[in-house]
Amino acid sequence: MQFETFTQIYGYTFQREFKKNVEIRRYDSNDYILKVGEAIAGLYFLLEGKYYVSSPEITGKELLLRYCQKPAIMGDVEIFQNCLVQSNCIAAETCLLLFVPYALYEQHLKHDSAFTQMLLQELAYKLRTCTISSRVNALSSVSTRLAAYLCTIESTSLFKQYIMTNTLDEVASLIGTTKRHLNRVLKQWSDEGIIQRKEEMIQIINWSKIEEISENVRFE
Repeated sequence: MQFETFTQIYGYTFQREFKKNVEIRRYDSNDYILKVGEAIAGLYFLLEGKYYVSSPEITGKELLLRYCQKPAIMGDVEIFQNCLVQSNCIAAETCLLLFVPYALYEQHLKHDSAFTQMLLQELAYKLRTCTISSRVNALSSVSTRLAAYLCTIESTSLFKQYIMTNTLDEVASLIGTTKRHLNRVLKQWSDEGIIQRKEEMIQIINWSKIEEISENVRFE
């Protein structure tokens, strides 16, 4: 069944003799799928769920690059460049992935033009989205970046309208700012009636205003 799902998503069908070498892997929310500095073991194809890609900074913080939904491939950059994992890939919710071991790719699939074309399309998409992400982090205001972050995660978020204040350090790190600056933005939004603080939670009152502030920027 998962091979049929893979074909529907990626438009590629594995030969029968290769299927026994392919694995289905599950990752729960906040599990690391790939971690910076590790050797790549193969290619990962997202079948279900959502994960995010972040880059560690010299300060020890993480900078959000993008959120990924299917179709999405991990390990292609590292295999093409013969390098260690370049970015952290972390499950934002339960993820189901099809895993192709490096040996299978190296011995057979790298010579398959249809499989290679699929990987090249993914690389082109990553180049485009990373360019957008770099521009957003360099040029957009903290208010815009925060709104864009909220709009990006809203569709699959468990809390929908709420943010726990104990996660603000993480959010600030992901969008490339400080908790202090983030709190200034949240205070302004509170004064404008966009959000409401409730003890350790922040309730989003006006999603349409959040979408307007985001300027249609998304981390995906």
